[in-house]
Amino acid sequence: MPESAPRSLQRWFRLILLGGLLALGWATAGRSAGPGWVAPGLADTLGQSWRGEATAADRVRWLAKRKQFNVGGTPYGVTGLPVVYFSPRTGWNYGARIQWADLQRRPYRYKFVMHAVRSSEGKVDYFMRLKVPHISGTHFGVLMVGSMERNLRARYYGRGNNSANRFIDPAGNKVKDEDYYYYILEEPRFIFSLLREIYGPLSLSVGLGMERTDVVPRGERSYYVDAGTPDGVVGGSTGFLSATLEWDTRDDEVMPLVGVYHEWSYENSRNSLLALFLEEIDFQRYTFTDARYWLVSPRLSLGHRSVFEVLTGSIPLYAYGEIGGSRRIKGLGGGDVLRGFDTQRFTDDVRFFTNTEARYLLRTTHWWGQHLEWKGILFVDSGRVWHKLTEVSPDGMHWTAGLGGRVYWNADFVIRLDLGFSAEQAYGAVKYRNLF
Repeated sequence: MPESAPRSLQRWFRLILLGGLLALGWATAGRSAGPGWVAPGLADTLGQSWRGEATAADRVRWLAKRKQFNVGGTPYGVTGLPVVYFSPRTGWNYGARIQWADLQRRPYRYKFVMHAVRSSEGKVDYFMRLKVPHISGTHFGVLMVGSMERNLRARYYGRGNNSANRFIDPAGNKVKDEDYYYYILEEPRFIFSLLREIYGPLSLSVGLGMERTDVVPRGERSYYVDAGTPDGVVGGSTGFLSATLEWDTRDDEVMPLVGVYHEWSYENSRNSLLALFLEEIDFQRYTFTDARYWLVSPRLSLGHRSVFEVLTGSIPLYAYGEIGGSRRIKGLGGGDVLRGFDTQRFTDDVRFFTNTEARYLLRTTHWWGQHLEWKGILFVDSGRVWHKLTEVSPDGMHWTAGLGGRVYWNADFVIRLDLGFSAEQAYGAVKYRNLF
């Protein structure tokens, strides 16, 4: 169906605005502050910045936390652990996570992450990520991400801030099927991004990606089949274009203590070239992230993150279950968003959430040449969804609170345990990555 004139004009305006922003970033040659830049105020506070080095002694301390060995004079940091656990839903899960970084310069010359886990019941979670933040002699970097997921328990409880989760079908009948709100999601994905330093802490990236999404019911009945999807789109093959603008003054990428991180992200995903054979997918994602960090005392730090996202267009089912930006996460609800609610508990076209953490350094240990930092965490999360931008208000927020622990291995590999409590349930999660 042809677009209405107002919507068409809005799309052209967004594309023109995006094109102007990209042109400005790429045309600003020679304005990157380079490896000597130190975020204002950070050098005096901590004596270091991950974008630059304050002193030679600082580099020695920085490297001592991360380096495992030298090869031909090049320092490398390597961390990793096997993954083995049993789940009543997915059976025995087994695999490993490995991180490898060239530490010739901060934060690293390049870093490779591989995560591979599968289960006896057919769950698959493969992820590979290679990032070169700064190619020598240029103001550019690259990021490549490849993943393959077969999720046996992807959730869809319906749209709305007060959706049901008590096995009730659209007609109001009770359904005694624990798989009613679950579906099986298969999703291979590849993303290539070109990074561009603009000035000081400001950087820009553009990305191209491809993904294929297949969705099938998990049980005999499924809520998404009975209720239908909001735009009549379930899954399919898509290509997408993304653009991200970042402002980053954090002292460290993995375990920040002070600084600010802003991210403005736009993504346009569609499969119109294949629409003759597949359900048409054509949607846009706008995501804004604001994260701030304060050092209260030598042991106590505070972190706060706010994320606001808007989806527009013909939105497929799987897109409702994740939050965009440079690192996609499942939400709202689960181990990364609204800890204390079930994963993907609340969803709609407009969503907002916050995470606030008090992080206390319990102790620092050295074990077999490994540097370990142990932290205790208290947290509060909030969030909700709306159907339209005009409905946005502070009313109706969902709240969770809880506690957790962190182990930072060589200031790079993170083992995270969280237990959150909400009005609906308690939710625990163990992750091998930082929250924010």
